[in-house]
Amino acid sequence: MSTSTYIARLIGPLFLIMGLGMVVEGDTVRALSQEFLSNLSLIYLAGMLALVAGLAIVNAHNLWVADWRVLITLLGWLSIAGGIFRLLFPGKVQALGTGLVASPAAMIMGGIIVLTMGAILSFVGYEHLWQRDTAKAPAKTPAKSADKSADKTAAKPAAKSAGARKAVRKTTASARKTASPRKRS
Repeated sequence: MSTSTYIARLIGPLFLIMGLGMVVEGDTVRALSQEFLSNLSLIYLAGMLALVAGLAIVNAHNLWVADWRVLITLLGWLSIAGGIFRLLFPGKVQALGTGLVASPAAMIMGGIIVLTMGAILSFVGYEHLWQRDTAKAPAKTPAKSADKSADKTAAKPAAKSAGARKAVRKTTASARKTASPRKRS
C-alpha cells in the first residue's frame, strides 16, 4: 500500500464523518465550536496537534502531482499553516473563529467542503478493496463429466513434460562431452 493510499484511508473517513456532522447537526457542531473557541488553551493545544499532524503528512508525503494525491499534500501544508497560526496568534484565531461560527451558512458550506474531501479521499483510499472483491468472484463450476476430461488432459502434458525433461538432460550431457577440452597428443 502506498503512502498516499494509507494517508487517504486515515483522513478520508475522518473528514467524511466530520463533514456529515457539520451538515446534519450544524447547530450542535456550532455550539461545540463556540465552546472550543471560548478557551484559549484549547486553541493553543489544537495548534500543536495540527502542526505535528501537518509535519507528519508533509514529511511522509510531499508530492506535487496532477492527481488526487496533491490533495493530501495541500491538507498537510494547510495543517502546518493552521497550527502555526493557532500557536502564534490564539487571540486572533478566537476572534476569527467566533465570527465564522456565528454564521449558519458558513457551517453548512464548510461541512460540504469537508464532506466532499472526505468522500474523495475515502473513495481513492479504499477503492482497491471492492475492485479486488469483484475480481475474486467465484467462477461457475463445470459439470462433473467436464471435470473428469479436464483431469485426463492435465495428466497427459505432465507425462510429456517428464519425457521432455529426460530428453533435455540427454542433450545437455552430450553437449558437455563435445564441449570438453580434448587432450593433445
